[in-house]
Amino acid sequence: MIQTIEILPQTLTSTTDDINFTTTDLRTNSASCCGWLQYNEGSSNFTIIGDGRTPATFEIHFNANVTSETAGQVAIALKTNGSDVEGTEMNADIATAGNYTNISFTKLVRLCPRINQTFSVGSLAAVGGVTPAAETEIPILKDINFYIKKI
Repeated sequence: MIQTIEILPQTLTSTTDDINFTTTDLRTNSASCCGWLQYNEGSSNFTIIGDGRTPATFEIHFNANVTSETAGQVAIALKTNGSDVEGTEMNADIATAGNYTNISFTKLVRLCPRINQTFSVGSLAAVGGVTPAAETEIPILKDINFYIKKI
């Protein structure tokens, strides 16, 4: 298991930027350099390594407070290889710039044993499932809690 946190506000650089995690709060031996997870502190990428023997299921959780410098929509999602993962998009309507609202998701992911899969969490340029697509603002996040657990 790995759990990373970011307490101080982090302003992303664009509406498609990923969150960089600089504080590892908990890391078990199975999620170290020789285990099932590759991650370097300060990075946005978490790579789950297939062991070549059996499929595995992982619980991925994200929780944060979010705002923006401009009133409008922000959208955050779990991403893999640059695409958002279905069922993880979180949208927040920021009525007053600087006012925070809480967003979170928990996603179960089953991976093939011969596949390495890289995950990140980041901003989306538009709110999904809306026609016409609503453009988003650059998010500011704080009190972030993110973990990946093999179950």
